[in-house]
Amino acid sequence: MSFLSGGNAVFIAELYGRYLDDPASVDPSWVRFFHELHDDPGALAGDFKGQGALKRDLKVIGAADPDAPPPAKKDAKAASAAVAASSDPAAIRQAQLDSIRALMLIRSYRVRGHLQAELDPLGLSTPEQHPELDYRTYGFTDADLDREIFIDNVLGLETATLRKIMQVLRDTYCARI
Repeated sequence: MSFLSGGNAVFIAELYGRYLDDPASVDPSWVRFFHELHDDPGALAGDFKGQGALKRDLKVIGAADPDAPPPAKKDAKAASAAVAASSDPAAIRQAQLDSIRALMLIRSYRVRGHLQAELDPLGLSTPEQHPELDYRTYGFTDADLDREIFIDNVLGLETATLRKIMQVLRDTYCARI
């Protein structure tokens, strides 16, 4: 079975659509792949997306939050200027630590978030707080709740405040059943 079929087809179709709109919006390896197809873009788009009655409105990229706006197009000059402006080693290290810790927190919710789910429809019991689902366990404080953290489109967001991350995680993994 090829990686171009099965469950990957919708993802690749979305990437190809992004490539057709703006080749700079996809990873360079995919740009090379799509460029080397040497086929009619319209025909390929039809093959990837389906024709007529078979056409489905499926979405993989950013599916975690269907209301989230699509990722902004990356401006290489602006990105390099931002990196140059924030080349303070302490700030870079803090940003790296924040990203790693936020990703660890997200992983913990994916593994243990169900332990906080409200399973009692009568409300007679409440789930106990699990220490791995507390942002303080990862070195964050209340002062960090409104600070932007880079999470690389995990949860469908490139950056988010710790407060927003916690809200999305609770809504996704700890909601009522």
